[in-house]
Amino acid sequence: MKMFPHPTPSSQPDIPLIDNPFSPEILATAVSGLAVINGIVTITLESARCDHSKAHPGLERVVVGRIALTIPAAQALLTGMFDFLGQHEINPMISNGAGGKATCQ
Repeated sequence: MKMFPHPTPSSQPDIPLIDNPFSPEILATAVSGLAVINGIVTITLESARCDHSKAHPGLERVVVGRIALTIPAAQALLTGMFDFLGQHEINPMISNGAGGKATCQ
């Protein structure tokens, strides 16, 4: 499997990367918002969730995290995602239904 290309244009190749296997991982089912404030691009991530403590749980969209990037880092992420998806024969411009209607079971 080919990994996300690095280093990004904003990083320096002579700075070593220290992998942290304990860093948090976030699963998002959608992006609920984008903003640019003072040169920082913020991506708000959401996940479809059901509250099973209720008799008839309804589906809710819950914010699960935010990613804040400098503009060069956001550009590198976008370029890297396009390249990565293309290498895996996934067209980044066509929705494959992954963001489709979720159900609660």
